Amino acid sequence: MAEHDEQELLSRLFMVRHGESTCNSVHRIAGQRDAPLTFLGRIQAEKVAGRHRGRHFDRVYVSPLTRAYETADTIFRFDAHEADVPEVVVDERLMERDFGSYTLESKSILQRRHGIAEYERAMNADSPTMHGGETFQQFKDRVHAFYEQELLPALRRGDTVCVVSHKYVVELICRFILDRPVDESYDLRLPNSQMLQGDRIHSYVKNENKTMNMVYDWIVVNHPVVFCAGLAAGLLANLAGARISTSPYVLLLLLVLASVITMCRIELENARAFVTDRGTLRSVALRYLALPMAYAALVRWSDAGSTSTAAIAAVFLATPSSVVAMTVSRCLGGMIMPTFAQVLLSSLAATLSFSAVLALTLHEDVAPAIAISAATSTGVVTAVYVLVKRLRERSPIRTAKYGERNGYVAVLLLSAFIVLVCLKLDLDGFTGYAPTAAGIAVGLRLVATLLKRRRHVQTLDDYTAMTYPNVFVVVIIAALTGNGPLEQVAIWTLLPLFVLSFFDSWYARHLVVAPDDPRWPDVLGLKDRPSAEQRATAPVRAIEDPDARLSARS
Repeated sequence: MAEHDEQELLSRLFMVRHGESTCNSVHRIAGQRDAPLTFLGRIQAEKVAGRHRGRHFDRVYVSPLTRAYETADTIFRFDAHEADVPEVVVDERLMERDFGSYTLESKSILQRRHGIAEYERAMNADSPTMHGGETFQQFKDRVHAFYEQELLPALRRGDTVCVVSHKYVVELICRFILDRPVDESYDLRLPNSQMLQGDRIHSYVKNENKTMNMVYDWIVVNHPVVFCAGLAAGLLANLAGARISTSPYVLLLLLVLASVITMCRIELENARAFVTDRGTLRSVALRYLALPMAYAALVRWSDAGSTSTAAIAAVFLATPSSVVAMTVSRCLGGMIMPTFAQVLLSSLAATLSFSAVLALTLHEDVAPAIAISAATSTGVVTAVYVLVKRLRERSPIRTAKYGERNGYVAVLLLSAFIVLVCLKLDLDGFTGYAPTAAGIAVGLRLVATLLKRRRHVQTLDDYTAMTYPNVFVVVIIAALTGNGPLEQVAIWTLLPLFVLSFFDSWYARHLVVAPDDPRWPDVLGLKDRPSAEQRATAPVRAIEDPDARLSARS
């Protein structure tokens, strides 16, 4: 086929990965489990519909799984009584690959367990780490049969066609179009609901870099290593004499940027369900209100000095949860959103508890400390939440895509924060500050272990949220109020905090919800796959048994 003819043919092909599903939101592999769209997933599909309204399509091929069918229905209005509604063909060959033992597993857990490269091989080819499900050849054969028997003939007839399916199906069709060998396959990072036009596939793929994509994933999944490397780099530079004092406002900017990127990936639209959860509210009330205020009152009653170990420990006990906890939740296999709920609620609680603790434990500069704590803890988290939620409403596809692709940037920004504050460390004060810092890091983990909910789907998120306080905010508050001892302890605390994250990775295995847990269907709203008769009253043609259909034709 001449290049011009091929471009003309491909210009009439459009492909869409379904909108965000409930499994996408918790970073788990759905495969052929029938996960519905999230609220954001429906908004994403609406945006696609708005962008392509007025474009004529002759035929829409769609996977029978709910998340794909609902996406297609939102875009093309199957039940609309209009003459320009395209013919809808539900084809089972467009279902996502059956990933066998990987189904409902956390992507990050698999990446840590088997390595990034082996995970990519399992998802895009065959791997001994994946058991059951479809072999890659079986998956390739059925998608290729659709490509040869349905898609190409329709395009050659002059039809304008849209395929609404799943990530790995669309990527496989791209591979057929590009005529790439199997061993060149890799994650194209197709965002949910983005409509990809056939004649632009070459340029889209050209912008992807296999090696760098794997490096970016490695940075996110192995963020404790990256943070510890930042600590080591900062300490070595400090030891070499590079003592630099960075403005607290620069540090605050780094924290805000990292928070924005992190929250772009979170299903904020469903925040209310987790923020109003009674168990979460009880945990926050006990952990971030009752416990720190009671301890602070005890410290004040004992008349301990503002620089005493007891007073400093009280400040850390009242410190709200950090946005880092959401990245940790994702990487350890948590549900992420419950952690966000604790980050938000603990930041709101900090308006009362953190300020009260500062007032009870600090004997000078109380008013500035309270004002700064409200601005840097409650204010930053709340402002970032409102900003990102608005961005996700206005540009749901681009915002989610940006957050997913740039998670590594948030890790690097926080690493830069760590390097900069380490340059301010008083290394001579190691014996005075380091034991207190280590005690705080260990103590917070003991508190989290005692207060987490037992045998609950949110247990890991409870532990994660309560284990990672916003030490970054404490560093900024201490710097702005001139509280040197508190600042030094806060910076030293970063070291055991992230070193102990390796322990958290081990401990999380006992807290994470297994993929075969019977609670997942209810938690994720998984459905029994609907039959063609249960679909909308649109002109739907179902292809459920391709072999039987081919026999009928012959």
